[in-house]
This record gives sequence, C-alpha cells and structure tokens, in this order.
Amino acid sequence: MSGIPSTNDSVALDLASTLGRLAYAPIETVAFWSAVALPLAYLPVLSGGLSAGEIPLFAGLIALHAVALVLGRDHGQQ
Repeated sequence: MSGIPSTNDSVALDLASTLGRLAYAPIETVAFWSAVALPLAYLPVLSGGLSAGEIPLFAGLIALHAVALVLGRDHGQQ
C-alpha cells in the first residue's frame, strides 16, 4: 500500500510547510511596506518632467511596485 502516506511523511510535510511560512513572512512584510512607500519615489522622478534618461528608471519603479503589490498582498490576513 504505497499510496498511503506514512506518519513520518506527514510530519515532514507539516514541518516543511511551517518552515516555508516562517521564511516567507518577512519577505511578505517587506513587500507590503515597500508597496506602501514606493509611490513616494515617483515624486522626485516626475517633479521635473520625465526626460528620456529617466524613462527606464520610472518603468523600473512601476515594475518593482507591481512585484511588491503581488508579494505583499496577503500581509496581515491571518
């Protein structure tokens, strides 16, 4: 009966799941607060107008903000 997981497998899976959640929690917290604070970084970039040299910087800020929003979306949802 190889289809039935043993107690050792169940304990190992529970431990791995717990360790995964513990490792991800700080990343999720940093991502959440980054998503809150990153719009403040737009202001200096946009204050003088967007020159050709600043377009990649602004696009990078938008992409970083999107990643932070996705990674931090479940912060505090326990």
